[in-house]
This record gives sequence, structure tokens and C-alpha cells, in this order.
Amino acid sequence: MEEKVCPDRTLLLKKAKWAIRKSYWLNSSLPVEYHSILINQECCSEYCMRICLQNCSLSSETEVLLFDKYEADKPDILKEYISKHGASDDLLIKIIECKNLELLKCFIDLRISLYFRSDSILPQKVQQELIKSNDSIFFKKVLHFGVLLNFSVILDLLQLGNYDMIEVYCQSGFKNKTGSYLYDTWFSMLAQRDDIKSLTLICYYFKLPCSALLKLLEMKHCDFVMEYFKTQTIDEKVQYHIIQSQNKKLIALYISAKPFVKKAQIELVKSGFKDLLKMHYLKYGLDDEAVVFQASLNNVKAYLGV
Repeated sequence: MEEKVCPDRTLLLKKAKWAIRKSYWLNSSLPVEYHSILINQECCSEYCMRICLQNCSLSSETEVLLFDKYEADKPDILKEYISKHGASDDLLIKIIECKNLELLKCFIDLRISLYFRSDSILPQKVQQELIKSNDSIFFKKVLHFGVLLNFSVILDLLQLGNYDMIEVYCQSGFKNKTGSYLYDTWFSMLAQRDDIKSLTLICYYFKLPCSALLKLLEMKHCDFVMEYFKTQTIDEKVQYHIIQSQNKKLIALYISAKPFVKKAQIELVKSGFKDLLKMHYLKYGLDDEAVVFQASLNNVKAYLGV
């Protein structure tokens, strides 16, 4: 039985054919309403379609159609298109869902050539989709192309709780110790999940403020705090805050690991914690200025009768 074609459809195809020829001959863009007809090659050859794709970018919906139609058999069509026009978020998400590294690298190379920052190579929506893949091997390969995550997406990664992915990102994104303090939002996320394993990893690259150390003590992670004091360089400012916190357990853990600097020793003298001052003196001694300050303080107190 002969298939009947709707008159309106016939007219549309005629218009599309003329528009496609015009795009082909004049190197001009093709109106959006004819994009799907072009991709389906309803009134043109594959060669003609390839030429037209070089002249115009597609709508995000039609880009996905292009992917569905040619990704398996003719990926070079997609590579040519992406190398010229890039890709919409929808197409990139589709590429990530299918874990097509070749096409993704094609897009990333284009963005790098345009001098985008590392955390802007992939749009945030696409970065989030990458995290949702929950595949550390695929994630590592994508990061190897030069992609970094922006601040909010790293938080999503921590929330996901995939330690392997967190480890991969730390090794890729923080190749050396940053010298920065761990962001409160990142710490809160890990503390909320009681994820000490991930926190241990991240603390190799970031420092903890006194407030975080107090929170860890509250959560009864004394062993972690002790190990942190032993292995990390603690800034003078943090040492000072540790004394000012008036938390004797935290101060004792620090003294068990290493001595306080001069300024913190003087603050320890001011604190009035004789047992902790004695502990520090027996283990490390005291700086001369701290000793002089203690003697002067005692003389003043004796003189005032307090």
C-alpha cells in the first residue's frame, strides 16, 4: 500500500530543501525549524548535511538528536560539529551519561583553546552530572583532560560521600598543600556525615581552624586531633586560639604532640592552668620570655594581694 504524505509535510520538506541548499551554497546558517530535517537527511545527502553543520549551530534539542543518530556509527560527524560550535549542556550531559570520553575531550580541547579557567571548562550543571556518575575511574579520566570543579560542585562531591572520587579529585585538584584553611561548608558537610576518612585525606591539603578542632573533640575524635597535631604545622594564630578556647582537653592534646610557640606559652601562663603549664614545662621547658612574664605576673599579684 502506497504511503501517503501529508500536504503540509510535503510543503515543509520543499522549504527545508531550499533552505538547506541556500545554507550549502552561501555558507549561511539554517533556520531552526529545519534542523531536525537536516539531521534526519530527509531532503539532503550526508555530505550536504556535514557542510551545513559547519555553517550553523543547532538547538540543544537537535544536538541531542544528532548524538542519538550518529554517536554509535559515525562519531566523526559529532566531533566535527563540537570542534566548530561546542556543545549545549544537554548534549554534554548526554555525552557524560554515555561516558563518551572522545567526544568530551573534543569539547574540552575547544574550551581550553578559548582560555577558559579550569573550573569553567565544563558548565556547573554538567559538572554536577559528572559527579552523579559515581564512577571514580571515569571521573579520573575526565579530570586528566584538565577539568577542575567549582566550589559548589566540590561540596556536592563531599555530600555524595564516594571516597574514591574524593581522593581522585584531591590528587588532581590539590596537587600540593594549599596552605589555606578548610572551608566551613566543606568541614560541616564531612562532620555531619562523620566522614573522618575523607577529612583525613583533605587535611593533607588544607589546615583546620580552632573551631573545627573543637568540633572534632565534641564528636569524640581525639585520636584524629592528636594525629593532626603531630603531622601538621600548626600556625601561631591557631595555637593562640587553642589556648584562648579554654578547652583543657584540646590544650593537653596539643602539648602531648608538640610545644607551643612563645606567644602561645605566654597566653598559657595567663590562662591560669597550672597543671597544663607544668605539663608543658616538664616536656619542653618554657621560653625565657614566658618565664619572665610568669615571674612578673606573680610579683604583681603578690604586690596587689590577689
